[in-house]
Amino acid sequence: MKRGTVIGATGGLIAGVSLGALALAAPSFALFNQSGASVAAPAAAQLALPAMSQQARWGNLPNLADLVQAVSPSVVQIQVRSSSPVQKSQFNGRNPFEGTPFEDFFGSQGQGQQGQQGNEAPDRFGSGSGFFIEGGYIVTNNHVVDDAKKMTVVLDDGRELIGTLVGTDPKTDLAVLKVSGDNIPRGLPWGNSATARPGDSVFAVGSPFGLGNTVTAGIVSARGRNINSGQYDDFIQVDAPINQGNSGGPLFDQSGAVIGVNSAIYSPTGGNVGIGFSIPSDMAKGIVAQLISHGTVERGWLGVGIGPVTPDIASSLNLASVKGALVNSVTDGSPASKAGVKEGDVILHFGEREIAHVQDLTRAVADTKAGTTRDLKIMRDGRAQTLKVNIDALKDDAAKPVLASATPDAVAGATLSLSDLGLGLTAGDGGVLISSVKINSPAADAGIRVGDKLVKVNQASATTPDAAKKAVDEAKKQNRNAVLLQLQRNDTRFFVGVPFSGN
Repeated sequence: MKRGTVIGATGGLIAGVSLGALALAAPSFALFNQSGASVAAPAAAQLALPAMSQQARWGNLPNLADLVQAVSPSVVQIQVRSSSPVQKSQFNGRNPFEGTPFEDFFGSQGQGQQGQQGNEAPDRFGSGSGFFIEGGYIVTNNHVVDDAKKMTVVLDDGRELIGTLVGTDPKTDLAVLKVSGDNIPRGLPWGNSATARPGDSVFAVGSPFGLGNTVTAGIVSARGRNINSGQYDDFIQVDAPINQGNSGGPLFDQSGAVIGVNSAIYSPTGGNVGIGFSIPSDMAKGIVAQLISHGTVERGWLGVGIGPVTPDIASSLNLASVKGALVNSVTDGSPASKAGVKEGDVILHFGEREIAHVQDLTRAVADTKAGTTRDLKIMRDGRAQTLKVNIDALKDDAAKPVLASATPDAVAGATLSLSDLGLGLTAGDGGVLISSVKINSPAADAGIRVGDKLVKVNQASATTPDAAKKAVDEAKKQNRNAVLLQLQRNDTRFFVGVPFSGN
Protein backbone atom coordinates (compact mmCIF):
# COMPACT_ATOMS: atom_id res chain seq x y z
CA MET A 1 0.00 0.00 0.00
CA LYS A 2 1.29 3.46 -0.80
CA ARG A 3 2.15 5.78 2.01
CA GLY A 4 -0.65 8.24 2.76
CA THR A 5 -0.17 11.92 2.16
CA VAL A 6 -1.84 15.10 3.29
CA ILE A 7 -3.07 17.09 0.31
CA GLY A 8 -4.32 20.64 0.14
CA ALA A 9 -7.86 20.64 -1.10
CA THR A 10 -7.74 23.09 -3.94
CA GLY A 11 -9.41 22.91 -7.24
CA GLY A 12 -8.46 22.16 -10.80
CA LEU A 13 -4.76 22.56 -11.52
CA ILE A 14 -4.09 25.03 -8.72
CA ALA A 15 -2.81 22.55 -6.17
CA GLY A 16 -3.85 19.21 -7.51
CA VAL A 17 -6.30 17.25 -5.38
CA SER A 18 -8.82 19.23 -3.37
CA LEU A 19 -10.83 19.31 -0.36
CA GLY A 20 -14.40 19.03 0.38
CA ALA A 21 -17.20 17.73 2.35
CA LEU A 22 -18.05 15.09 4.81
CA ALA A 23 -19.59 11.69 4.48
CA LEU A 24 -22.65 10.57 6.38
CA ALA A 25 -21.81 8.32 9.25
CA ALA A 26 -22.28 4.68 8.28
CA PRO A 27 -25.34 3.02 9.81
CA SER A 28 -24.32 1.65 13.19
CA PHE A 29 -25.28 -1.70 14.60
CA ALA A 30 -28.86 -1.55 15.90
CA LEU A 31 -29.56 -1.55 19.59
CA PHE A 32 -33.12 -0.40 18.81
CA ASN A 33 -35.47 -1.62 16.14
CA GLN A 34 -37.28 0.72 13.76
CA SER A 35 -40.21 1.09 16.11
CA GLY A 36 -37.88 2.09 18.92
CA ALA A 37 -38.30 -1.14 20.86
CA SER A 38 -35.23 -2.40 22.64
CA VAL A 39 -33.47 -5.32 20.93
CA ALA A 40 -31.24 -7.83 22.68
CA ALA A 41 -27.61 -7.21 21.86
CA PRO A 42 -24.60 -9.52 22.10
CA ALA A 43 -22.82 -9.59 25.43
CA ALA A 44 -19.97 -7.50 24.06
CA ALA A 45 -22.46 -4.77 23.13
CA GLN A 46 -24.05 -4.50 26.59
CA LEU A 47 -22.68 -1.00 27.22
CA ALA A 48 -23.58 1.66 29.73
CA LEU A 49 -25.06 4.11 27.25
CA PRO A 50 -26.43 7.58 28.05
CA ALA A 51 -30.20 7.97 27.90
CA MET A 52 -31.28 9.10 24.42
CA SER A 53 -34.57 10.33 23.11
CA GLN A 54 -36.34 8.52 20.30
CA GLN A 55 -35.15 11.18 17.83
CA ALA A 56 -31.53 10.95 18.98
CA ARG A 57 -31.18 7.19 18.77
CA TRP A 58 -28.64 5.74 16.39
CA GLY A 59 -29.87 5.40 12.85
CA ASN A 60 -32.29 8.35 13.14
CA LEU A 61 -30.08 11.01 11.52
CA PRO A 62 -31.50 14.55 11.23
CA ASN A 63 -33.01 15.75 7.96
CA LEU A 64 -30.73 18.50 6.67
CA ALA A 65 -32.88 19.74 3.80
CA ASP A 66 -34.17 22.89 5.51
CA LEU A 67 -30.71 23.87 6.77
CA VAL A 68 -29.10 23.22 3.40
CA GLN A 69 -31.72 25.33 1.66
CA ALA A 70 -30.99 28.19 4.07
CA VAL A 71 -27.18 28.16 3.86
CA SER A 72 -26.51 27.14 0.23
CA PRO A 73 -26.98 30.63 -1.29
CA SER A 74 -24.07 31.86 0.87
CA VAL A 75 -21.64 29.20 -0.40
CA VAL A 76 -19.79 30.00 -3.63
CA GLN A 77 -17.48 28.48 -6.20
CA ILE A 78 -14.24 30.39 -6.82
CA GLN A 79 -12.77 30.01 -10.31
CA VAL A 80 -9.12 30.98 -10.44
CA ARG A 81 -6.81 31.89 -13.30
CA SER A 82 -3.10 31.98 -12.52
CA SER A 83 0.19 32.17 -14.37
CA SER A 84 2.04 29.02 -15.31
CA PRO A 85 5.07 28.41 -13.09
CA VAL A 86 7.19 28.24 -16.28
CA GLN A 87 6.82 31.46 -18.25
CA LYS A 88 9.83 31.45 -20.55
CA SER A 89 11.28 28.63 -22.62
CA GLN A 90 14.81 27.77 -21.52
CA PHE A 91 15.65 27.40 -25.23
CA ASN A 92 14.70 31.02 -26.07
CA GLY A 93 12.18 30.00 -28.72
CA ARG A 94 14.55 27.63 -30.54
CA ASN A 95 13.36 24.08 -31.19
CA PRO A 96 15.61 21.92 -28.93
CA PHE A 97 15.09 18.99 -31.33
CA GLU A 98 16.25 20.94 -34.38
CA GLY A 99 18.58 18.84 -36.55
CA THR A 100 17.48 15.57 -34.95
CA PRO A 101 15.06 12.86 -36.15
CA PHE A 102 12.52 14.30 -33.69
CA GLU A 103 12.40 17.76 -35.25
CA ASP A 104 9.18 17.02 -37.16
CA PHE A 105 7.47 15.66 -34.06
CA PHE A 106 8.32 18.43 -31.61
CA GLY A 107 8.28 22.11 -32.01
CA SER A 108 7.34 23.57 -35.37
CA GLN A 109 3.71 24.40 -34.61
CA GLY A 110 4.11 24.71 -30.84
CA GLN A 111 7.33 26.65 -31.22
CA GLY A 112 5.67 29.08 -33.55
CA GLN A 113 2.84 29.66 -31.08
CA GLN A 114 5.34 30.23 -28.31
CA GLY A 115 7.35 32.57 -30.46
CA GLN A 116 4.29 34.70 -31.21
CA GLN A 117 3.55 34.96 -27.47
CA GLY A 118 7.09 35.66 -26.34
CA ASN A 119 7.57 32.06 -25.13
CA GLU A 120 4.82 32.52 -22.54
CA ALA A 121 3.24 29.31 -21.26
CA PRO A 122 -0.56 28.99 -21.04
CA ASP A 123 -2.23 30.13 -17.82
CA ARG A 124 -3.53 27.55 -15.38
CA PHE A 125 -7.19 27.27 -14.36
CA GLY A 126 -8.63 25.82 -11.18
CA SER A 127 -11.45 26.19 -8.71
CA GLY A 128 -12.23 26.01 -5.04
CA SER A 129 -15.01 26.94 -2.66
CA GLY A 130 -15.77 29.75 -0.24
CA PHE A 131 -18.55 31.33 1.79
CA PHE A 132 -19.89 34.78 2.65
CA ILE A 133 -19.55 36.09 6.20
CA GLU A 134 -20.49 39.78 6.07
CA GLY A 135 -20.74 42.74 3.69
CA GLY A 136 -19.58 40.90 0.56
CA TYR A 137 -16.54 39.34 2.24
CA ILE A 138 -15.79 35.72 1.33
CA VAL A 139 -13.65 33.26 3.29
CA THR A 140 -11.62 30.62 1.45
CA ASN A 141 -8.23 28.88 1.60
CA ASN A 142 -4.99 30.65 0.79
CA HIS A 143 -3.96 27.78 -1.47
CA VAL A 144 -7.10 28.30 -3.57
CA VAL A 145 -6.20 31.90 -4.51
CA ASP A 146 -2.41 31.82 -4.18
CA ASP A 147 -0.79 33.61 -7.17
CA ALA A 148 -4.18 34.19 -8.79
CA LYS A 149 -4.37 36.66 -11.69
CA LYS A 150 -8.17 36.63 -11.77
CA MET A 151 -10.82 35.28 -9.39
CA THR A 152 -14.41 34.74 -10.53
CA VAL A 153 -16.96 34.09 -7.81
CA VAL A 154 -19.90 31.97 -9.00
CA LEU A 155 -23.02 32.27 -6.84
CA ASP A 156 -25.55 29.54 -6.22
CA ASP A 157 -28.01 31.27 -8.57
CA GLY A 158 -25.46 31.24 -11.41
CA ARG A 159 -24.35 34.89 -11.22
CA GLU A 160 -20.64 35.58 -11.71
CA LEU A 161 -18.82 38.35 -9.83
CA ILE A 162 -15.17 39.40 -9.94
CA GLY A 163 -13.43 38.85 -6.61
CA THR A 164 -10.83 41.20 -5.13
CA LEU A 165 -8.21 39.82 -2.74
CA VAL A 166 -8.42 41.44 0.71
CA GLY A 167 -5.66 39.50 2.44
CA THR A 168 -4.09 36.08 2.96
CA ASP A 169 -2.50 34.18 5.82
CA PRO A 170 -0.38 31.29 4.48
CA LYS A 171 0.48 30.12 8.00
CA THR A 172 -3.13 29.03 8.59
CA ASP A 173 -4.09 28.62 4.90
CA LEU A 174 -6.83 31.26 5.07
CA ALA A 175 -7.74 34.06 2.68
CA VAL A 176 -10.47 36.69 2.32
CA LEU A 177 -11.98 38.04 -0.93
CA LYS A 178 -14.58 40.72 -1.51
CA VAL A 179 -17.24 41.14 -4.18
CA SER A 180 -19.66 43.97 -4.92
CA GLY A 181 -23.08 43.97 -6.53
CA ASP A 182 -26.79 43.82 -5.90
CA ASN A 183 -28.47 41.19 -3.77
CA ILE A 184 -25.28 39.85 -2.23
CA PRO A 185 -26.14 36.73 -0.16
CA ARG A 186 -26.26 37.05 3.60
CA GLY A 187 -23.22 36.16 5.66
CA LEU A 188 -23.08 32.84 7.49
CA PRO A 189 -22.68 32.92 11.29
CA TRP A 190 -19.55 31.57 12.97
CA GLY A 191 -20.16 28.71 15.36
CA ASN A 192 -18.21 27.55 18.41
CA SER A 193 -15.73 24.89 17.31
CA ALA A 194 -14.50 24.43 20.88
CA THR A 195 -17.71 22.60 21.76
CA ALA A 196 -17.49 20.17 18.83
CA ARG A 197 -16.96 16.60 20.01
CA PRO A 198 -16.03 13.39 18.19
CA GLY A 199 -19.33 11.87 17.12
CA ASP A 200 -21.13 15.18 16.54
CA SER A 201 -23.01 15.36 13.24
CA VAL A 202 -21.66 17.89 10.71
CA PHE A 203 -22.27 18.71 7.07
CA ALA A 204 -20.57 20.71 4.34
CA VAL A 205 -21.46 22.48 1.11
CA GLY A 206 -18.92 23.01 -1.64
CA SER A 207 -18.12 22.63 -5.35
CA PRO A 208 -16.26 19.35 -5.93
CA PHE A 209 -14.82 19.08 -9.44
CA GLY A 210 -16.52 22.37 -10.32
CA LEU A 211 -19.97 20.80 -10.18
CA GLY A 212 -21.54 23.58 -8.11
CA ASN A 213 -23.02 23.37 -4.65
CA THR A 214 -22.90 19.81 -3.37
CA VAL A 215 -23.93 18.71 0.13
CA THR A 216 -22.18 16.00 2.13
CA ALA A 217 -22.52 15.02 5.78
CA GLY A 218 -20.80 12.97 8.45
CA ILE A 219 -19.39 13.23 11.94
CA VAL A 220 -16.47 14.81 13.74
CA SER A 221 -13.84 12.07 13.90
CA ALA A 222 -11.27 13.81 16.13
CA ARG A 223 -10.16 17.20 17.45
CA GLY A 224 -6.79 18.96 17.65
CA ARG A 225 -5.18 17.08 14.77
CA ASN A 226 -1.60 18.00 13.84
CA ILE A 227 -0.90 17.04 10.21
CA ASN A 228 2.52 18.75 10.10
CA SER A 229 1.39 21.41 7.66
CA GLY A 230 2.56 24.24 9.94
CA GLN A 231 3.17 25.34 13.48
CA TYR A 232 -0.48 26.38 13.99
CA ASP A 233 -2.05 23.01 13.16
CA ASP A 234 -5.21 22.37 15.19
CA PHE A 235 -7.55 20.67 12.72
CA ILE A 236 -10.98 19.16 13.16
CA GLN A 237 -10.89 15.72 11.54
CA VAL A 238 -14.07 14.58 9.80
CA ASP A 239 -15.08 11.38 8.00
CA ALA A 240 -15.61 13.32 4.82
CA PRO A 241 -15.74 12.49 1.14
CA ILE A 242 -13.51 15.51 0.46
CA ASN A 243 -12.80 16.02 -3.19
CA GLN A 244 -11.07 18.36 -5.61
CA GLY A 245 -12.77 21.75 -5.62
CA ASN A 246 -14.13 21.80 -2.07
CA SER A 247 -11.17 23.67 -0.53
CA GLY A 248 -12.28 26.72 1.41
CA GLY A 249 -15.86 25.55 1.83
CA PRO A 250 -17.68 25.69 5.18
CA LEU A 251 -18.14 22.91 7.71
CA PHE A 252 -21.49 23.29 9.52
CA ASP A 253 -22.84 22.07 12.84
CA GLN A 254 -26.46 20.98 13.21
CA SER A 255 -27.63 24.56 13.75
CA GLY A 256 -26.20 25.75 10.42
CA ALA A 257 -23.32 27.70 12.01
CA VAL A 258 -19.83 27.45 10.48
CA ILE A 259 -17.48 25.56 12.80
CA GLY A 260 -14.68 24.98 10.29
CA VAL A 261 -13.11 25.81 6.93
CA ASN A 262 -12.36 22.65 4.94
CA SER A 263 -8.70 22.57 4.01
CA ALA A 264 -7.04 19.19 3.41
CA ILE A 265 -7.40 15.44 3.09
CA TYR A 266 -5.27 12.44 3.98
CA SER A 267 -5.06 9.99 1.11
CA PRO A 268 -2.79 7.16 -0.07
CA THR A 269 -4.07 7.59 -3.64
CA GLY A 270 -5.04 11.25 -4.05
CA GLY A 271 -8.73 10.43 -3.77
CA ASN A 272 -11.08 10.55 -0.82
CA VAL A 273 -10.73 7.86 1.84
CA GLY A 274 -12.89 9.49 4.49
CA ILE A 275 -10.23 11.46 6.38
CA GLY A 276 -10.60 15.22 5.96
CA PHE A 277 -9.35 18.21 7.93
CA SER A 278 -11.03 21.52 8.67
CA ILE A 279 -9.61 24.70 10.22
CA PRO A 280 -11.63 25.31 13.42
CA SER A 281 -13.82 28.40 13.47
CA ASP A 282 -12.36 29.60 16.77
CA MET A 283 -9.05 30.05 14.96
CA ALA A 284 -10.42 31.12 11.59
CA LYS A 285 -12.73 33.92 12.74
CA GLY A 286 -9.91 35.80 14.50
CA ILE A 287 -7.60 35.49 11.50
CA VAL A 288 -10.39 36.55 9.13
CA ALA A 289 -11.23 39.59 11.28
CA GLN A 290 -7.59 40.75 11.12
CA LEU A 291 -7.42 40.23 7.36
CA ILE A 292 -10.57 42.33 6.87
CA SER A 293 -9.30 45.09 9.18
CA HIS A 294 -5.62 45.19 8.22
CA GLY A 295 -5.03 42.89 5.25
CA THR A 296 -2.41 41.03 7.30
CA VAL A 297 -2.21 39.06 10.55
CA GLU A 298 -0.19 40.13 13.59
CA ARG A 299 1.01 37.40 15.94
CA GLY A 300 2.76 37.41 19.24
CA TRP A 301 6.42 36.39 19.53
CA LEU A 302 8.15 34.75 22.49
CA GLY A 303 11.52 33.92 20.94
CA VAL A 304 12.14 30.29 21.87
CA GLY A 305 12.77 27.10 19.96
CA ILE A 306 10.68 24.37 21.55
CA GLY A 307 10.20 20.63 21.33
CA PRO A 308 7.82 18.04 22.77
CA VAL A 309 8.19 16.41 26.17
CA THR A 310 8.45 12.70 25.38
CA PRO A 311 8.08 9.92 27.98
CA ASP A 312 11.88 9.48 28.03
CA ILE A 313 12.43 13.23 28.49
CA ALA A 314 9.83 13.32 31.27
CA SER A 315 11.57 10.37 32.95
CA SER A 316 15.00 11.99 32.66
CA LEU A 317 13.69 15.19 34.29
CA ASN A 318 11.55 13.38 36.91
CA LEU A 319 8.47 15.20 35.64
CA ALA A 320 5.12 14.12 37.08
CA SER A 321 3.48 13.92 33.63
CA VAL A 322 4.34 13.93 29.95
CA LYS A 323 3.20 17.50 29.35
CA GLY A 324 4.72 20.85 28.47
CA ALA A 325 7.02 22.39 25.86
CA LEU A 326 10.77 21.89 26.28
CA VAL A 327 12.89 24.95 25.49
CA ASN A 328 15.62 23.95 23.01
CA SER A 329 16.96 27.45 22.37
CA VAL A 330 16.38 31.08 23.36
CA THR A 331 16.89 33.95 20.93
CA ASP A 332 19.10 36.76 22.21
CA GLY A 333 17.14 39.94 22.93
CA SER A 334 13.79 38.15 22.64
CA PRO A 335 10.93 38.46 25.14
CA ALA A 336 11.87 35.03 26.50
CA SER A 337 15.50 36.02 26.97
CA LYS A 338 14.52 39.23 28.78
CA ALA A 339 12.18 37.26 31.05
CA GLY A 340 14.96 34.85 32.06
CA VAL A 341 13.87 31.74 30.15
CA LYS A 342 16.73 29.24 29.74
CA GLU A 343 17.45 26.25 27.57
CA GLY A 344 16.11 23.11 29.24
CA ASP A 345 13.17 24.85 30.91
CA VAL A 346 9.84 23.07 30.53
CA ILE A 347 6.97 25.53 29.94
CA LEU A 348 3.80 24.29 31.66
CA HIS A 349 1.47 27.32 31.54
CA PHE A 350 1.26 30.47 29.44
CA GLY A 351 -1.04 32.85 31.25
CA GLU A 352 -4.14 30.85 32.14
CA ARG A 353 -3.58 28.27 29.40
CA GLU A 354 -2.11 24.88 30.26
CA ILE A 355 0.58 23.76 27.83
CA ALA A 356 0.11 20.05 27.24
CA HIS A 357 1.73 19.98 23.79
CA VAL A 358 4.08 22.15 21.73
CA GLN A 359 1.20 23.41 19.59
CA ASP A 360 -0.59 24.71 22.70
CA LEU A 361 2.24 27.17 23.38
CA THR A 362 2.62 28.14 19.72
CA ARG A 363 -1.06 29.02 19.40
CA ALA A 364 -1.26 30.71 22.80
CA VAL A 365 1.64 33.04 21.99
CA ALA A 366 0.35 33.72 18.46
CA ASP A 367 -3.04 34.76 19.86
CA THR A 368 -1.45 37.25 22.28
CA LYS A 369 -1.24 40.91 21.26
CA ALA A 370 2.15 42.58 21.23
CA GLY A 371 2.81 44.51 24.44
CA THR A 372 0.79 42.10 26.59
CA THR A 373 2.38 40.68 29.74
CA ARG A 374 1.80 37.03 30.63
CA ASP A 375 2.84 34.74 33.47
CA LEU A 376 5.02 31.89 32.25
CA LYS A 377 5.03 28.87 34.56
CA ILE A 378 8.11 26.70 34.03
CA MET A 379 9.83 23.71 35.55
CA ARG A 380 13.60 24.16 36.07
CA ASP A 381 15.88 21.75 37.92
CA GLY A 382 12.86 20.01 39.39
CA ARG A 383 11.31 23.20 40.79
CA ALA A 384 8.32 25.17 39.52
CA GLN A 385 8.92 28.86 38.83
CA THR A 386 6.85 31.69 37.41
CA LEU A 387 8.35 34.30 35.09
CA LYS A 388 6.72 37.39 33.62
CA VAL A 389 7.15 37.86 29.89
CA ASN A 390 6.21 40.84 27.71
CA ILE A 391 5.20 39.59 24.27
CA ASP A 392 6.52 41.27 21.10
CA ALA A 393 5.05 41.20 17.59
CA LEU A 394 6.24 38.39 15.33
CA LYS A 395 8.14 39.55 12.27
CA ASP A 396 9.07 37.36 9.31
CA ASP A 397 12.71 38.27 9.86
CA ALA A 398 12.62 37.68 13.62
CA ALA A 399 16.10 36.87 14.91
CA LYS A 400 17.06 33.25 15.34
CA PRO A 401 19.82 31.77 17.48
CA VAL A 402 23.22 31.85 15.78
CA LEU A 403 25.13 28.74 16.75
CA ALA A 404 28.48 27.26 15.84
CA SER A 405 28.07 24.31 13.52
CA ALA A 406 29.21 20.81 14.31
CA THR A 407 30.16 18.72 11.30
CA PRO A 408 30.38 14.95 10.82
CA ASP A 409 34.00 15.38 9.69
CA ALA A 410 35.13 16.64 13.11
CA VAL A 411 34.99 13.34 14.98
CA ALA A 412 38.60 12.20 14.99
CA GLY A 413 40.47 11.54 18.21
CA ALA A 414 40.27 9.33 21.28
CA THR A 415 36.82 7.88 21.94
CA LEU A 416 35.06 7.41 25.26
CA SER A 417 32.23 4.88 25.28
CA LEU A 418 28.82 5.27 26.93
CA SER A 419 27.80 1.64 26.43
CA ASP A 420 24.49 1.96 28.33
CA LEU A 421 23.35 4.51 25.75
CA GLY A 422 25.16 3.14 22.69
CA LEU A 423 27.27 6.26 22.19
CA GLY A 424 30.91 7.06 21.55
CA LEU A 425 32.21 10.51 22.51
CA THR A 426 35.29 12.44 21.46
CA ALA A 427 36.66 15.93 22.08
CA GLY A 428 36.28 18.34 19.18
CA ASP A 429 34.72 21.56 17.88
CA GLY A 430 35.41 23.20 21.24
CA GLY A 431 33.39 20.61 23.15
CA VAL A 432 32.15 17.03 22.86
CA LEU A 433 31.18 15.32 19.62
CA ILE A 434 29.29 12.10 18.97
CA SER A 435 31.88 9.83 17.34
CA SER A 436 29.78 6.68 17.05
CA VAL A 437 26.19 5.48 17.46
CA LYS A 438 25.59 1.77 17.91
CA ILE A 439 22.96 0.30 15.63
CA ASN A 440 19.65 -0.48 17.42
CA SER A 441 20.90 1.20 20.60
CA PRO A 442 18.82 3.61 22.72
CA ALA A 443 20.82 6.50 21.21
CA ALA A 444 20.07 5.31 17.67
CA ASP A 445 16.38 4.97 18.49
CA ALA A 446 16.43 8.57 19.78
CA GLY A 447 17.74 9.80 16.42
CA ILE A 448 21.26 10.81 17.52
CA ARG A 449 23.78 10.97 14.67
CA VAL A 450 27.54 10.85 14.32
CA GLY A 451 28.80 14.44 14.22
CA ASP A 452 26.16 15.84 16.58
CA LYS A 453 27.64 18.07 19.26
CA LEU A 454 26.80 17.17 22.85
CA VAL A 455 25.99 20.41 24.68
CA LYS A 456 24.47 19.32 28.00
CA VAL A 457 23.76 16.18 30.01
CA ASN A 458 20.81 16.51 32.41
CA GLN A 459 20.95 20.29 31.94
CA ALA A 460 24.62 20.47 33.03
CA SER A 461 27.21 21.63 30.48
CA ALA A 462 29.26 18.82 28.96
CA THR A 463 32.63 20.42 28.24
CA THR A 464 34.65 17.20 27.97
CA PRO A 465 33.87 13.52 27.28
CA ASP A 466 34.84 12.71 30.88
CA ALA A 467 32.44 15.35 32.24
CA ALA A 468 29.66 13.96 30.07
CA LYS A 469 30.31 10.40 31.28
CA LYS A 470 30.32 11.57 34.90
CA ALA A 471 26.92 13.24 34.45
CA VAL A 472 25.50 10.08 32.84
CA ASP A 473 26.84 7.92 35.69
CA GLU A 474 25.29 10.31 38.20
CA ALA A 475 21.89 9.88 36.55
CA LYS A 476 22.23 6.10 36.91
CA LYS A 477 23.10 6.46 40.60
CA GLN A 478 19.89 8.47 41.04
CA ASN A 479 17.98 5.49 39.58
CA ARG A 480 16.72 7.49 36.64
CA ASN A 481 15.38 5.44 33.75
CA ALA A 482 16.72 7.87 31.14
CA VAL A 483 19.17 10.68 30.69
CA LEU A 484 18.45 14.07 29.06
CA LEU A 485 20.90 15.10 26.35
CA GLN A 486 21.02 18.46 24.60
CA LEU A 487 22.53 18.19 21.14
CA GLN A 488 23.44 20.62 18.39
CA ARG A 489 23.12 19.67 14.72
CA ASN A 490 24.28 22.32 12.28
CA ASP A 491 22.62 25.50 13.62
CA THR A 492 19.83 23.81 15.61
CA ARG A 493 19.81 22.72 19.24
CA PHE A 494 17.39 20.13 20.59
CA PHE A 495 16.86 17.78 23.54
CA VAL A 496 16.36 14.02 23.50
CA GLY A 497 15.60 11.63 26.32
CA VAL A 498 17.72 8.47 26.01
CA PRO A 499 16.75 5.47 28.17
CA PHE A 500 19.44 3.28 29.65
CA SER A 501 19.80 -0.16 28.10
CA GLY A 502 17.21 -2.54 29.53
CA ASN A 503 14.71 0.22 30.43
